[in-house]
Amino acid sequence: MGVSELAAALGVRTSTLRHWDVEGLVVPRRSPGGGARSYSPSDVRDARIVHQLRRAGYRIDPLRMLVPELRRARRWEEVEATLATREAAITARSRALLRGAALLDAVIGAPATG
Repeated sequence: MGVSELAAALGVRTSTLRHWDVEGLVVPRRSPGGGARSYSPSDVRDARIVHQLRRAGYRIDPLRMLVPELRRARRWEEVEATLATREAAITARSRALLRGAALLDAVIGAPATG
């Protein structure tokens, strides 16, 4: 499948697929001389996964670490476990940020003494 075909199938711009290629998220084969991109069935699968994760709010940097883990997964249960681990990490970080914000608000909002 070519870049234009895959872009149309996913509903994204070709520049998006080229960006994912540069970032190492979905790296298709290239024709000799660095020409046209050619997406194999596994590349198409990876592009669909990246597209859905981007739509769910995943940023490029975390996806660089997550996508290789998803590629190594052999069963759906492994994919679910990988995503659950990532979600737990995001939840823990979000809670820590909220606790920090509450503490900061307490310090900033405290009446001055003196």
